[in-house]
Amino acid sequence: MIGVVLAGGASSRFGGQAKGLLPLHGQPMALRVAGMLALFCERVVIEARADAGYEAIGLPVVHARASHEGKGPLAGLAAGLGAAEAHESVAFAPCDMPLATAALYGPLIAAGGRGAYAMTRVGVEPLVAVLSAGVRPALLRVLEGEPPRTHVVLGKLGLRSVLFEDLRPFTNVNTLEDLARLAGEIR
Repeated sequence: MIGVVLAGGASSRFGGQAKGLLPLHGQPMALRVAGMLALFCERVVIEARADAGYEAIGLPVVHARASHEGKGPLAGLAAGLGAAEAHESVAFAPCDMPLATAALYGPLIAAGGRGAYAMTRVGVEPLVAVLSAGVRPALLRVLEGEPPRTHVVLGKLGLRSVLFEDLRPFTNVNTLEDLARLAGEIR
């Protein structure tokens, strides 16, 4: 299994600055997430735009196809799946969820089949997922058009949703204020 830190977003709420490179207690959020994935993955890569600067943190970086620009998280999932061998599974985690834990992935892995993604009582978390590399061709076909929401596509591809009760690991950093608040909470 490989791990992919999803960091390909535009970071528009951060003025275009790569939010995964912003430090949380002195460590870039993306590196914190990569460290969590490394606990159970053989290797970890970062999926990001070519000009975002993630190469500076020392992990391999993969990029979505230029033709997939503007197609959202599905493009990042396809790029991450492209980094895997055909027989591998891929564990995905967003760079802006620095409290995600390896324990989230046990139930996702156990779901088997083509893969699974997380849900909570407040919504779907389709970027916390484990997917079989075998779903990539179908995902690429979806990306040829205007893709629907990520969880809709994953459901149509036969992936299962797994319900998680604890919301804390899904804490998402969307603004500098969120980052400052989180830094104060996890001293």
